[in-house]
Amino acid sequence: MKLSTEIALSLVLIILVLTFLLYREHQRRTEQHDYFHWLCETAGLYVFDYDPVHDTMRLSATCATALQLPEKIHPFSRAASQVSTPFAQVGIRFLKQAMQNPDKTANLCLTYDNAHTCFYRVTAHNFAGRKQAVHHTIGFFYDVTAEMLREKHLERKAAIDHLTGVYNRGAVHELIRLALKDKTPSAFIMLDIDYFKSINDTAGHQAGDEVLRSIVRVIREHIRHTDIVGRMGGDEFCIYLPNVPSREYAQQLCERIRSTIPSEITYGNQQHPVTTSIGCTLSRPTDNFTSLYSRADNALYQSKRQGRNKVTIDNL
Repeated sequence: MKLSTEIALSLVLIILVLTFLLYREHQRRTEQHDYFHWLCETAGLYVFDYDPVHDTMRLSATCATALQLPEKIHPFSRAASQVSTPFAQVGIRFLKQAMQNPDKTANLCLTYDNAHTCFYRVTAHNFAGRKQAVHHTIGFFYDVTAEMLREKHLERKAAIDHLTGVYNRGAVHELIRLALKDKTPSAFIMLDIDYFKSINDTAGHQAGDEVLRSIVRVIREHIRHTDIVGRMGGDEFCIYLPNVPSREYAQQLCERIRSTIPSEITYGNQQHPVTTSIGCTLSRPTDNFTSLYSRADNALYQSKRQGRNKVTIDNL
């Protein structure tokens, strides 16, 4: 009887010790979990934790808010068909994209219901057991919208001619190089202001600058929103027309621009009219930017040789 009592007491003591140890371990993990989430939220990180064994996705509170999803999603593999809103489906796709390339950083974007777009930088890592089976995929993302917008602003600023607001030579070269890959019929126009040096010499550089800006305004009145306008340098401009309907369309556009400019742009106290010489060429399947530019420039030179204020279309 006494032995049985001692055994029972020993078992109770063991149970108490194990319970205490389990409690301490639970408390330690809870503290680590709380500390981890506090650290992530303080640093602006949105955390997700996917358990493929139980097909369960857990999200930090901030992550759930950002994706408009519950903090626990089970079963995750069928979540897209179970969520109630279109944006929640976008959130599910976002998480799946984030886990596609573990240990690689990617930039993903989300467009919310109010049409506001946010950019996030995402990374994830697979945790595997002894048999190399993945038992958890943990990842996080953070908001880089301001950074991306700042970069885009700087890229655009670097591509724009600050005086006239059109693309600069480098940007035009790259945009046309990419456009020519489509192999669709297009036209390239070179436009040069006649006697521009005399405008600067007689009326001053401010008048010359205003003439350049006015030329751009006239060009924009006559072209489509898909056309590319650039300043090649000095008083030389170019226009690239993708998907040009015909040679006649390009020629008529050039004539409209040439005839409109003298009636709308003048300079100096005596209101001297401004004229332009224009050269144009149609694209060929083998063209690159250099060949296209060379033919249009030769056509522009022909217009100047013929007395200026003329349009010349390159003969194919």
